[in-house]
Amino acid sequence: MRFLAIIAFTISLLTGCALHNYGDDQFQLTMAAHGKDIMWVPTKVDTATQMLALAQVKSGDTVYDLGSGDGVIPIQAAKRYGVRAIGIEYNPDLVALSKRNAIRENVQNLVTFKQGDIFVEDFSSATVLTLFLGESLNLKLMPTILKMKPGTRVVSNTFRMESWIPDQEVSVRSSETTIGTLNETIYLWIVPASIDGIWEFTGLPSLDKSTIRFVQKKQFFDGTINSLGKGSLAFEDGRIRGDAIQFDFEGNGKKYSFRGQISGTQIRGLLNEDPKLMVAGKRL
Repeated sequence: MRFLAIIAFTISLLTGCALHNYGDDQFQLTMAAHGKDIMWVPTKVDTATQMLALAQVKSGDTVYDLGSGDGVIPIQAAKRYGVRAIGIEYNPDLVALSKRNAIRENVQNLVTFKQGDIFVEDFSSATVLTLFLGESLNLKLMPTILKMKPGTRVVSNTFRMESWIPDQEVSVRSSETTIGTLNETIYLWIVPASIDGIWEFTGLPSLDKSTIRFVQKKQFFDGTINSLGKGSLAFEDGRIRGDAIQFDFEGNGKKYSFRGQISGTQIRGLLNEDPKLMVAGKRL
């Protein structure tokens, strides 16, 4: 379900609309209805479309929405992009409502709603993952999300994931209330490939073979280049975006910029964008 943990934000949303029915003639759904974890708050269609736009949803994507509530995000994904979308929702009444909403929008052939626990259900096939859950739930999900396929786009409405710095964030105008205009922030993370550990490289300048120890912190990393008899060279501020990797270092009085791709236990790329300076690495 759609839940918000910030009390002040919830109270402001409740003002004047607590008794509004967000369901249909078969299920009465009101703002701040209690669910499995905290309270239900609807995602506006405009916010849902901006979340999907930030994730750059495209043909061939599979969108999973965790805590899908009344189904607005999966339905909008199917309507606007023609992609397969799956919502996981704990409340069976909301699952039934979502299915009816999908029929009303004529996207029932693309959208699936599952009744289940987001901490139990498998969503590893997602290429886009959407959240509107609360910081504590995001934090609990983070270890699972970081194990997903590199390049998976994760978008959260309002709530961050503590130590995982967003790759991008966008502020959007949400709604007018009795206390003024509410703005929401949408956060985007790109699941990074895992490189933490020691790799053997060939092709680095003036070095036959060398090892690099990567110390990874989500999508950022530091490293130390070691070569037999030539000491070590440290660098900082490396960056991973999905399976793309980049880092800069200095050697022999020159500056080098490495850009490459990670493929499982292999890394390949170029120094200074020069096709003659091909670099290859493998995990030890």
